[in-house]
Amino acid sequence: MMLYSTTLPDIPTQSVLTAEIHDFGQVFINGDYIGKIDRVKNEKSITLPPVKKGQKLLILVEGMGRINFGRAIKDFKGIVGDVTISAEVDNNEVTWKPREWWQCATDDSYETAVNTLRLTANTNINKPTEKSKRGYYRGYFNLSKVGDTFLNFETWGKGQVWVNGHAMGRIWSIGPQQTLYVPGCWLKKGQNEIIVLDVVGPKEAVVWGQDKPELNKLQLEKSNKHNNIGDKPDLNSATPVAAGAFKAGNGWQTIKFNAPAKGRYLAIECLSTQKDGDRAAIAELYLQGQDGKRLSREPWKTKYANSEEENGNHLGDKVFDLQESTYWQTERSAQAPHLLVIDLGSVQTVTALEYLPRAEQGAPGSIKQFKVYLY
Repeated sequence: MMLYSTTLPDIPTQSVLTAEIHDFGQVFINGDYIGKIDRVKNEKSITLPPVKKGQKLLILVEGMGRINFGRAIKDFKGIVGDVTISAEVDNNEVTWKPREWWQCATDDSYETAVNTLRLTANTNINKPTEKSKRGYYRGYFNLSKVGDTFLNFETWGKGQVWVNGHAMGRIWSIGPQQTLYVPGCWLKKGQNEIIVLDVVGPKEAVVWGQDKPELNKLQLEKSNKHNNIGDKPDLNSATPVAAGAFKAGNGWQTIKFNAPAKGRYLAIECLSTQKDGDRAAIAELYLQGQDGKRLSREPWKTKYANSEEENGNHLGDKVFDLQESTYWQTERSAQAPHLLVIDLGSVQTVTALEYLPRAEQGAPGSIKQFKVYLY
C-alpha cells in the first residue's frame, strides 16, 4: 500500500476529485474518511465537500495483484497519472492539479504490525473507534489439539492476516473466498495469536475455524451505480447495427437500422460529443419494433454503464424514466468512449433507435459519433 498526501487550496463548494487509481483507494481530508475509488468497479472519481486552504488530502492506495500476460502486463500500481479536482465557482468550471505530493510505502510485515500495536496500546493513535473501525486487531485462541484449519473472515472488511507471526494472506468481504487456509504446522497447543489489519473496518471482529474452505460466497456491496465489471460486454468483435453521428442541437432524432436486428441487450457507445469535453448525456431513448411503433420500456433495466454521475442522480435508468427533464450523464472528466447497456427484458426485434439529448439550451453533453449494438 502507498500513502499520498497533498495540501488543498480553498474550494468553497463541492468538487469532484478524478484519478486513475490502481487498484483500491481511500480518500481522507484532515483524517476524516470521504469515500473510496475502486478500480474493480471502474470508479475514477469521488465528490469532495467544501474545503479550506491548507487542509490535507490523503489517499491510501492498495495494489491488488498483477496481470502477468498480454498487453495489460504493464499494470502500474498506485496513482498512475494526474489527480484533478474540478468545481463550479461563480458559474465557471475551475480545475486544480496538485503538484506537490508527499508519498511513502507502508510496511506490511508482521514486525510492523506488532510494533504498531505496542505503540498504540496506551494511546488513541491508529486505534479503532466507533467512528472509524479501520486499524490493527489482535486476538488469541487456545488449542488442545493441532491440525489444519480454515479461518473464516467474512464479517471483516479488507486487509491482511497474520497467525503466530506467519502471513496468511489477504481478505476482502466481497469474496467469493471467505476463508484463509492455516496449516497445522504453524499452529501450536495452547495459546495462538491472530493479527488482522483491516483498512476498511469489520462489521464484527470475530473469527472462527472450520474444516472446509468457503470459496463461493459473494457479498458484493450494494451500489446505485451499474458498474459491475462482470456485466460489461465484449464488443471488440461485435458488428454494430448502426453507426454514425447525431446532429447537433435539441429535439428528437431517429436512427434507422439497415436491417431489423434481434437481441435482448442494447449497447450504445458514445465515441465523441458535439462540443469540447468528453462528458456525455442522454435524456431519453426509445426503440422501434418491426411495425415502426415504439417498444414498451416497462421491462427495461440498466445493465451496465462505464460512467454515471451519482451526485444529482444522473444514472443510466434516467434514459427510460418517461421524464424528458432528467438524463443520464457521465462523470466530470470521464474519458470517451462512454458505454451504456440496457436490458430490454427479453429478445426483441428492433428497426430504429430514437434519441433525445438534454433539453437545456445548447443541449449540453450531446453525443456526436456513436455505435449501437444489439446482442
